[in-house]
Amino acid sequence: MTKLLITEKLITTKKELSDLSNFSTNIEFIKYEELTSDTTQSLFAKVDISYVYDKFLTYSELSSSNYDFNSDVIFQVKKSNLNKFSVVSSDIEVIEAKKPEKEGYFPWDLSNVIFSKKDKLSSQLISEFCKNENLFRQFLAYLNKELLRANLLLENESNTVSKLLDENDDFKYELAIRRLRGIDSKNIEKSFEQINKIEKLMNETEFNQENAKRFIVGVKKLLEFCYFRFVSISVIFRNNAICVSFI
Repeated sequence: MTKLLITEKLITTKKELSDLSNFSTNIEFIKYEELTSDTTQSLFAKVDISYVYDKFLTYSELSSSNYDFNSDVIFQVKKSNLNKFSVVSSDIEVIEAKKPEKEGYFPWDLSNVIFSKKDKLSSQLISEFCKNENLFRQFLAYLNKELLRANLLLENESNTVSKLLDENDDFKYELAIRRLRGIDSKNIEKSFEQINKIEKLMNETEFNQENAKRFIVGVKKLLEFCYFRFVSISVIFRNNAICVSFI
C-alpha cells in the first residue's frame, strides 16, 4: 500500500524521518527518477518500503506515469494536494508529519505574531516570554525599536530614518511600511505608553508573569496588522496589575 507523508517541508534524511514517525520497517531512500528504473525494482525485494525523498508528488504526476498504488512506497505530498488522491483512497495510507518543537524563541517570533491579524497568540508562545524576565525585557526593547522605526517613517523617508537609527535600509523598512498601512498612528503612541508603563512597573516591583501576559494581549490588540478600526482598547495599570478593557 502507498503511504502519503503530509508535510510542507521536504524530509530528506533518515534522522528527520525518524523524528516525524516511528517507522519500524526497513526503508530505502530513493529519488523519484529511480522509482521506475530496473535498479529500483530490484530493491523492492530487499526492503519493506521505499521512500521518495527528493520531491513532492501530485496525483496527476503519479497517475500519468502509470504508478501502481498497491506498491509499498512513501511519497511526500503537500496538504493542499491531498484531496486529489481521493480516487485511490482505498489504496493509500495518509501520514501527517508532526511539527517539530521549537528549541528556543526570539523577540521577533512574538513581535511578528503581535503585528499579524491572522496569527493568534499561542499559550506556549506567551508562556515562553512571560516566565523569563530577561527574554520579556528583550522583547520589549525589540518591540520598542520596531515601533520607533514605524513612527519615524510616518513623516520621513526610509533612507533618512535608517541613517538616524544607524541601521541598514533593508527588509525591516519594507515590513514597517506595510504594517503602517493597517495601523492607526494613535495606536502606535498608545503602545509606546504601555511599554513605558510596564517597564516602570517592573523596575518598581518584582517581575509579574500575569502582568506580562496581559501586556502582550493588550499590545497585540493595538498593533495587529489590518485590525478592525472600530475596536478600541485601554490598558490600565492599577495596584501593580494590568487591566485590559475593550470599547
